[in-house]
Amino acid sequence: MDKDGYGLVQPSAYKQGHKCCGGCCDVRRATIIVNIVNIVISLLFILEFVWLDKLIAKDEEVVGDDDEAQEELNTLVAFVKQTEGLMEGLMVLRIIGCAIGIYGAKTFEWKYVAGAVAIYAFVLIPDIAAFGLLFGPVMDILFAYPQVFLIMEMRSGIM
Repeated sequence: MDKDGYGLVQPSAYKQGHKCCGGCCDVRRATIIVNIVNIVISLLFILEFVWLDKLIAKDEEVVGDDDEAQEELNTLVAFVKQTEGLMEGLMVLRIIGCAIGIYGAKTFEWKYVAGAVAIYAFVLIPDIAAFGLLFGPVMDILFAYPQVFLIMEMRSGIM
């Protein structure tokens, strides 16, 4: 204690968390932000699927005379109808995972954040199939990055 009765804090006692997004915020704030962004992206994909389904239903009979174009359209329609439910289900699962991650970051409970990371890992394979090797995994890894570091910091007592 100093002469005024206040305790002194040693500089080594300061806890330094990992900075994210170019140093503008800590991993907790970055976790909340990337999960909100991911929710918005997932909702936009769901809206795109609904719009595409309505567009295909509207234009199924528009082609008319061109048999080759009609065959391509029928192939596209079959593909969309087969994958639409799966993709919408994965987007809903991703939204649920992001909400769990936001809750875990707000309440400092690493198990919820780990659940969100597990959902990111679960949807990684369908993302590779749908968006290719570059876009799908890169987005999942970039969005999971602050969450993994948040878990590490919460487990080590920094946060």
